[in-house]
Amino acid sequence: METTQVYSKDKHFKKSDSTISAISVGTGAVVSILLMGYFLLLRNFALEQIFYLRLLNIFFLLGGILVAEYLCSSKIAHKVDYLRGLRVGMQVTLAATIPYVIFMVLYLKTNPDFMTFIQTHTHFGKFLNPLVPCVIGIVGIEGIVSGFVLTYVVMPYFKRK
Repeated sequence: METTQVYSKDKHFKKSDSTISAISVGTGAVVSILLMGYFLLLRNFALEQIFYLRLLNIFFLLGGILVAEYLCSSKIAHKVDYLRGLRVGMQVTLAATIPYVIFMVLYLKTNPDFMTFIQTHTHFGKFLNPLVPCVIGIVGIEGIVSGFVLTYVVMPYFKRK
């Protein structure tokens, strides 16, 4: 009889983990679409050359992490432990960053003038080349590091809840 209870708890745990992952990846996908839309909006108004507007990407990512943490803590587990909460934030970050990096690579391939602008108007531009690994490295690392830092900042709030 005990083995059945342990198995049912383990089965519930796996179901809960898959639901948490689905919420995290879904929220990350929405954040990624918002980031792409924000960039296209800036492009539409010819504001993509103002690099400081890129800082607002952090608020999109922060909002996605907060929504995913809230949904996971209130709907699924009623309290997400610290490591699961970190995993949620990191899954949201990766699910948001990877498609956005692919989008930026495609954008820079179709619009080489923007890459030339970056090379001539930024401090690190002389070190950049239009090759894909360079773009993936900079945009990807920027997104992943900021998402991980935001997760570590946000998680103690949900841990106390």
